[in-house]
Amino acid sequence: MVRIAAIGDFHIRGDIPEVLVDALSGLDERADILVVTGDITNSGRLIEAEAAAELLSVVKLPILAVMGNHDRRCIRRKAFNQILRTAGVEMLEGTTRVISFDGERVGFAGVGGSGGGFWPDEGPETVHNKALQRLSIRARREAARLESALTQLSEEDIDQTVVITHFAPIIATLGREPVVKYWLLGNCEMARVIDRFPVDLVLHGHAHLGSPIGHTSRGVLVRNVAQYVTGGVVIHELGKSTTRSDVPGWSTIERYA
Repeated sequence: MVRIAAIGDFHIRGDIPEVLVDALSGLDERADILVVTGDITNSGRLIEAEAAAELLSVVKLPILAVMGNHDRRCIRRKAFNQILRTAGVEMLEGTTRVISFDGERVGFAGVGGSGGGFWPDEGPETVHNKALQRLSIRARREAARLESALTQLSEEDIDQTVVITHFAPIIATLGREPVVKYWLLGNCEMARVIDRFPVDLVLHGHAHLGSPIGHTSRGVLVRNVAQYVTGGVVIHELGKSTTRSDVPGWSTIERYA
């Protein structure tokens, strides 16, 4: 089993919340890797990134992350990423990383994602306007980046594939979010891509009122790990076929506040 610790939506403004320090301290004793699903900062300011780096420096594990919509407000993207890199954080932006855990090779494909809505695959039809049209273009672009990353991983000799994104690929993990906001919370283009590849697990955040677990139409497990949903860090044990809904025990969750 590969133990993946996952959390999203720190929304760090400056001071580091004590609850996050407690959640991340000693994580190396419980997990093999930490995944952060975006919105590490609240406004994308470099001072917020510095605080996030200070927080994440306590984690003695490989750390993979993607940018959330709040992080994207940063106008100095290279500086933002470099600050987080000092804490050992590798940002995936349409890119991949393959890590071996005691001989088990796991491929990670990361992309921030985008809103855009889920119609006609799922959910209600979205009112079409200029903002939605721009989001739809971005959704297709982000889906193309994800497809490129997964294509690259498909050519690797790996045992498991994990997708990391900020926005939701399905509506099942949107939970109590208002239906009128669905088009801002994710899009179905990513789910279409995911279902074309042998993906074992999808991790996302963003939907603060969402539900922790859902599945794509093909049955790939999707987990919303926003801290407002999970209450802390989630540890997911990734093993052969354990992420599929037809395997007993697939929904086991451990939470650390």
